[in-house]
Amino acid sequence: MKNRRIIAILGGLNILVIALFLVPYTNATYPMVGNDFRLFLSRLIDTHLHYKVNGFSIQWYTPSFGGGLPAYPNPLQMQFSLTQLLTWFTNPWNAVLASSVLYAIIGYLVAFYFLRNVLELRSLSAILGAVFFIGNGFFVERVVIGHVNFITFPLIIIPIYAMLNSKLPRWLAGALISLTVAVLVYSGGVYIGVIGLLAALIILPIAYFLKPSLISWKKIWPVLAWGGVLTFLLCGSKLYATSAYMKNFTREVQDQYTVSWYIGVGGLIAQLAGVMTALPFLKLIGKSSLVFVVRLGKWTGTPYSFWELDSSLSPALILLLVIGAWKALFRKPRIDQKGILKKIIAGLCLILAVVLTVEFSIAKGFLFTELRTLPVLQSLHANTRFASALILPLAILGAKVFNDWSDRVGSAKKTILAFVSIDSLALLALWSYYLLPMDVQQRVFDVRSLTVTYQLIAAGETFPVKTIVPDMNDYEVFTLQASNTTRHYEPLFRDNNEYFHPLVHAGSVYEIDNGYYNFTNPTGYVFPQVNGTQIYERISVSDRDKLDDFLNRHQPEWKLPLTQNVLDWTAGLILILEICAVCIFLVRKWLLRRFFHLPLRFWRRLLGRTR
Repeated sequence: MKNRRIIAILGGLNILVIALFLVPYTNATYPMVGNDFRLFLSRLIDTHLHYKVNGFSIQWYTPSFGGGLPAYPNPLQMQFSLTQLLTWFTNPWNAVLASSVLYAIIGYLVAFYFLRNVLELRSLSAILGAVFFIGNGFFVERVVIGHVNFITFPLIIIPIYAMLNSKLPRWLAGALISLTVAVLVYSGGVYIGVIGLLAALIILPIAYFLKPSLISWKKIWPVLAWGGVLTFLLCGSKLYATSAYMKNFTREVQDQYTVSWYIGVGGLIAQLAGVMTALPFLKLIGKSSLVFVVRLGKWTGTPYSFWELDSSLSPALILLLVIGAWKALFRKPRIDQKGILKKIIAGLCLILAVVLTVEFSIAKGFLFTELRTLPVLQSLHANTRFASALILPLAILGAKVFNDWSDRVGSAKKTILAFVSIDSLALLALWSYYLLPMDVQQRVFDVRSLTVTYQLIAAGETFPVKTIVPDMNDYEVFTLQASNTTRHYEPLFRDNNEYFHPLVHAGSVYEIDNGYYNFTNPTGYVFPQVNGTQIYERISVSDRDKLDDFLNRHQPEWKLPLTQNVLDWTAGLILILEICAVCIFLVRKWLLRRFFHLPLRFWRRLLGRTR
């Protein structure tokens, strides 16, 4: 019991230190924050308005942006997300910070239990692995720049934990996988889903080498079947609506980096070395941190800014990986003929998964060329983000290296001393980000405009739309009671809205031209057949009541396909059933079991007092 308390305290202190770095660092230039917050915070405000006016319901369309656009069908819309839920209680800025910390806590805890209970490493090793996984540059940069759809990164460990944990019932493991995927889908986390898949492909063969009994396909296939079916039922509503929307805006983007394959691999290694290793070294030799910023762009051959490239590993993890590699290279190999075929297959799968991840990260290679045209992958760019798929596998290997070392040493004092040293280095390294000039992260958005808007909404303001102001930022539309078109920030329409050509113009939304009002009927973007509309068509003068409803942030009675209605109700029903089933399982297996397994003397004392 005492050891458990010590481990709990150590784990709590670690996640507390990470949170005490993450929140103040993101707030370091407040009210000027990362540029991409202008996209996501504006959408959080817009959906918050929808809830205030309509109650809990699907926000199919919004009048705030683009002269009238689909909302729920947008792949980046986050209506059903933790961040949006928290926005009900606090302003979007605080909601993002709070959800980032909560995701970090969840990822940390699941990583710890995966390493300790599934891979059966020592508790101290599991703590280190969890710290290495959460304390990385990819997660830090996403929170700072405002990629709110990427802050779910710590959740990628959950499907792996569910798939390899033999103690979980198959249906429960499948439910955990489906709930995690649903969180990603409904939070706009398509990139995180691909990153998680790449990480899983690497971790499965690693898990086989560390503990062969984990790879039991009799368990894994049923789990994947449960997960696949439940994921389809949970996410079918969003995916169907999104696919209908994207038929009109086919997003095909491909990265072509200017460096050769081997230089690109060097750039990938530099991405993982990142801020926490490179910047303290540059400081030590008296060089500017901008040297690394410029060099990293050249080594990767990309046009992207630094926050897109940095996926920094902890220097403590890099140290352990170097020690582990040194031991492996200079240790006499032991060839165990038992299960040699399976080991060869696992080795080939590991090599293939690593090559696939590297090729996707540097946007070069045979596998990347063959796979990049697939439906989802053809819409993804900024391939340097996929380097983050290596973070979790490397964190697992680092924890394993420390675990093996502590087993060989066999001294509790030496193990604790080494743990404290490595853990302290991993936590202190996070503050290396203060060596990076903050203007490198493009903290140029003044978030106060949206916090003021949030306060006005709390006071009862609903900001009905009255006019079209084309050249207006997304975060200005509410207080000006307007909708924009040319400066509308929507990645789906590519840079500067080059694929977006609405027929509305500057002026009152009630201006009439050829029998149409000056506002777009958004059903033409996503469900034109059932509504008898077409893309960019404006709202007809015969639908004045629907225009009034829409401008006042109600959802007009526009039609939905039968398939969409069925999927909507199915998703809601399955979500309720899954949550109830998981809660019942937890209560029955943990709370009640602990309650009824209290020491006999406790019951004797309790019964003695009640007589």
